Amino acid sequence: MSSWLWIVFIVVGLVLCVLMTRRQQHTDYLEEELGGANSLGNGANQAVNLKSFTKETTTDKLKTFFRNTRSQIGSYAPLKILAFMIVVAMIGLYVNHNFIRGNQFVVVGLTEVLGIVLGIRWLRNRERKHFEDTFPDALNVLASAMSTGESINQSIKFVGDSLEGAVGNEFKLMAERIQLGEAPESAFKKSRNRFPYPTFHFFVITLIANINRGGQLKEIITRLNRIMYNNRAMEKRKKSMTSEVRVSAKIVAAIPFIFLFMLQYLSPENYEFVMFNEAGRPILYYVLASESFGLFLVWWLMNGVDK
Repeated sequence: MSSWLWIVFIVVGLVLCVLMTRRQQHTDYLEEELGGANSLGNGANQAVNLKSFTKETTTDKLKTFFRNTRSQIGSYAPLKILAFMIVVAMIGLYVNHNFIRGNQFVVVGLTEVLGIVLGIRWLRNRERKHFEDTFPDALNVLASAMSTGESINQSIKFVGDSLEGAVGNEFKLMAERIQLGEAPESAFKKSRNRFPYPTFHFFVITLIANINRGGQLKEIITRLNRIMYNNRAMEKRKKSMTSEVRVSAKIVAAIPFIFLFMLQYLSPENYEFVMFNEAGRPILYYVLASESFGLFLVWWLMNGVDK
């Protein structure tokens, strides 16, 4: 197998491991919080069936994943996906022809996998940023509407009519589902699947508990909004304190690929020696192993900061 194929395999593996670990951390965090709430009462005394918010079948998770991805892409999703796949395939063919010179089907396949993973990650980060920027406004509008004496359903509908974007549309869908006779818990659970974030989960649980048992919802929403504001401020402070480390790690990770790219055009004979000559392979393997180990250490340290 060509040496460049090992590079592609390592990059794809590292990206998948990081994404799967972060996803598991978010799930564990939610289950831990809900587990603490579960200990407050048994099934007969609970206002909300919390297990329904954390236990899903694999089929449900796949349906939610594809539905959310399509919503994140927006209109003309099939055409956008087709255009993206074609561009990524062309990049894979170019890289294989000029640098790897291996099996083009394997290289294009791995490039497509890496492109899909990075594309989905980019879509999720964009939507999460939009959610974090818009959801506090939604909570403020909801609290203001309820302070005027509006019901929960009317207040949710007012939020949907007042805000634009994915958050406003989801609030509008929640109100429409309840107006059509759907159970509030079912309607809120569908919205929870649309925004799989702990903050939105807690908000949905608060709404269901208020509908089933009553309570000072306006005060709870105001407190939740304050907690979100404090968490965002802490997150920004953490990113500012670790910005130099993260930028340094990205630069260090890009140096070997930039060097090999330049070597291909500045000194083709040395590139041939490192990439395709048996005597030069140990140099390449050493660079890959040391870079992978160093990036793993940086990721491990940054993961400790995230916790």
